Amino acid sequence: MISIFVAEYNRWANEKRRLKLHETPPSTPTGDIEKALLTMQNGSPGEITRCMAAIVGYREDPDLFYRALESYKATEGLDFTLVGVDGDQAADMDMVRVFQMVYPKNSAVIHLDEPLGEIAMRTYSKLVDPDMRTPEDIDYCNELTIAHCCQLAREILREHDIQFDKTQPGGGITKLCIYEPHMHKKAIMFTSFIFSIVISEVLDIEFMWSSDSDTIVLPDSLQKTIATVAGDENAGGASSGLVVHNEHDTLWTKLGSAVYWCELYLTRSTSASSGTSDCQSGPSTVFRISALPGILYCWYTQKVMGKRMIVNEDRHLTTNLLLRGWTVTYVSDTLTATDTPTTLSRWLLQQVRWGRATHIETFQQPKVYLLNHPVFFWAAMKREIGPLIVFFSILYYLITGHPFVYFCWWDLVFRAGYTIIYNWLRNPDRGPTNGFAWIIPALLFYNLPLPAIQIWSMATVLEGGWGTTMRSNGEMSKQSQSQLWKRWHDLGFFVLWMGVIELFGWGYWSRPSLRFTH
Repeated sequence: MISIFVAEYNRWANEKRRLKLHETPPSTPTGDIEKALLTMQNGSPGEITRCMAAIVGYREDPDLFYRALESYKATEGLDFTLVGVDGDQAADMDMVRVFQMVYPKNSAVIHLDEPLGEIAMRTYSKLVDPDMRTPEDIDYCNELTIAHCCQLAREILREHDIQFDKTQPGGGITKLCIYEPHMHKKAIMFTSFIFSIVISEVLDIEFMWSSDSDTIVLPDSLQKTIATVAGDENAGGASSGLVVHNEHDTLWTKLGSAVYWCELYLTRSTSASSGTSDCQSGPSTVFRISALPGILYCWYTQKVMGKRMIVNEDRHLTTNLLLRGWTVTYVSDTLTATDTPTTLSRWLLQQVRWGRATHIETFQQPKVYLLNHPVFFWAAMKREIGPLIVFFSILYYLITGHPFVYFCWWDLVFRAGYTIIYNWLRNPDRGPTNGFAWIIPALLFYNLPLPAIQIWSMATVLEGGWGTTMRSNGEMSKQSQSQLWKRWHDLGFFVLWMGVIELFGWGYWSRPSLRFTH
């Protein structure tokens, strides 16, 4: 019930932000007032929400990437589209060719010999003196590093004669593809963000939409999300809700779509109700561009116990915004369509990767809880501790034959019942096809492996691998040829846990008196 209340409060707060954006200044001339009123009636956020988009990817399925880029053509207020490709080998050129196919006019392609992130690290090492210890000195070096990278980006744009002025012959460049040697998602994001900062200065754009190469935007995805940030001067970022666009591919995508519908709306709204969303989803994120220069370098070079982190890019960006006092929210009444894994193994690997990122950001920066609302801390602890209680309760029962915590099936039935009804009434995602038939299987699909995913992601929290391959034909074939020991390392925890669940179920249902007492 608390989750439902805060979800409603979050929607009210976001609507209040958007209404504030539409408030007409007292000095507005009469003609402008009429124009503003017409804008509000049409539901358009207005001129203030002009934006650019930065889309990044690595060896994406060409058909899916084509659909993703095509979806941006229907977006209002999008002045510039930047595509970043992590890779410059022959297999990476498919994404470049798709870009050129979708945007044949007013577009350009630039190849970088070295990722800007690596140049930034060399620059920083030259700037930092061993005697520098104060946070002010470190921040100053960060600012100089980012300023140097921005200057390099300007010089690269000049060398390629990139003209943004629409009055120039040909209309000026409005679509740009940048590709560089393959490293990881963080590297291409860093490069794309640096170029976005430079381009936004030229075009006088205040907001950037950041997304992945498998994401399909809806006509109002960008505008409604950006309007929520634009209406709050303290907001540094936001992310929209998510639906699954490949729901009908396999049984697992169908279940994944139902999980998104059952879980995402309520769980993301909890912490966001206090203006402190803990994760801006990679597929559907908006940034106030002025908030980026101060956080980019420390985000790119994050280390945990001496190890570079690359799999928690979206969560760590959010953490850095919160540490600097920015508001980050979840725009629950706006949707963007993303891709979900088509096999059980890929789904589990994705959940483990997300789990590692969650643990890192939950425990590495406890200061973030002191700076933000207590609801933010409550949501984080609920997310971390809940699955652990289930895990140790089941093990305790198997060892002792006695329940560790009180459990009532009627509590579960009532909770599932009223949250499902609330979702049907308020969630902008209308749910999967024949949704009622998929709700119970989806809850089992998500919650049964969750305790094991929590434990395994904690035990392997410093592993930096992505887990799953990308969706191009060449990358998918690599996964099918992976060695048996690696697959056991990645997925063995799930096999063992399902054995534990089977033993638990057999023991629980073989004790009728215990079952009905608890």
